Amino acid sequence: MITYTFERLVNAVVESNTRIQIVSATGHNRYGIDPETIDQLQETWIVEDTPMEQQLVVDGILHPGQIVDLSDAIPSITVQDRRDIVLRRLSDGNNPLATICLELRQCRIDHRQAMQQQRHAATDGPDDSGRVNELNHRKQTLQDSIESAIADQQQLIKNAYSDVDARIGVINPIGTESAANRMCSALTSDADSQITGILRPVTPVTTTTTIGPHEVAVTRMTPLVNQIPTWYERVIAGTLEIFDEADVVVTVNSIDYTQINNESADDIKKPSVSISTVVEQYCRDDTEILSRTGDSDDEVNSIRADVAAELPDTQLSISLPYTDSAQATVSQLYDDTTVESISYDERITLTVRVAVTQTDAIRRAVTTAGGSIQDDEQ
Repeated sequence: MITYTFERLVNAVVESNTRIQIVSATGHNRYGIDPETIDQLQETWIVEDTPMEQQLVVDGILHPGQIVDLSDAIPSITVQDRRDIVLRRLSDGNNPLATICLELRQCRIDHRQAMQQQRHAATDGPDDSGRVNELNHRKQTLQDSIESAIADQQQLIKNAYSDVDARIGVINPIGTESAANRMCSALTSDADSQITGILRPVTPVTTTTTIGPHEVAVTRMTPLVNQIPTWYERVIAGTLEIFDEADVVVTVNSIDYTQINNESADDIKKPSVSISTVVEQYCRDDTEILSRTGDSDDEVNSIRADVAAELPDTQLSISLPYTDSAQATVSQLYDDTTVESISYDERITLTVRVAVTQTDAIRRAVTTAGGSIQDDEQ
């Protein structure tokens, strides 16, 4: 069944002056769709001699041979499958891996077509064009480029924001971008409020913020598609690396319309499809996963406190003399910790809550200013 989410995705990719027909893949060995469907399209949908481009979109995955055979059977239209649509959407948003994968996809189709032409020409003698060899070389070059781009994207994620106390990831299924945006905006006011289009962002987008005593990097990740096939894993290498780096991952499990048949109103009442189980497969064992619907105001309003509860901190009692350097240290404490109390008696005494990762730095600052410190939670 054609899903509402897939229709949205197709409409976001295909230009408005294009005639579109979406059909479901049936697994036919040669075409991927039934020959009867091809006949029906030729009789009732395809318009000859029209200035408008006509595109047949197959909701399923076709191998290059099926694309070639289907294009030969209906030569007046452009054929795309689900993978093509997803890659185009990511490429349009400037995901470099998706762009290279699209090139490789087309190269494989061209190679299959060249192989067929070579076989057909065999009766007239050997093929001297070198087209097949040229495409073989091109395929290898593109595959090498993909591997290099994956490594670069993974290394970029590893090296970025290494000085923060924690990394927070926000992930959602495709089609629930608005709910994910609400959750991300609640975590950091610097979040891009425009990331609401389907299958956006195309690569991870990170901003830094303070949650309690913690400086954290909050990353909006590329949405996940159903079952996360291997070809999709490759184009979201950055998002998968965030899973490995994140201390907390917030999964936004709003109703996943990729699983819903838009022809049945009753299906809209189906329960939410959680992606938490899928996310667990990619995260470290010590990563905290917070599952939220993203539809509840209470959930959105409490998400900062929920995340803070998962980040390790400690309470310190600090005593400082009345000196200029101590006053500067007090200012630093207000910047780098959560000051729970302060009093000015014979000495300046403070109770602060500090991220565990910052404890040593705070101890050094207090000691340098002539102060003393006690860990209240030891």
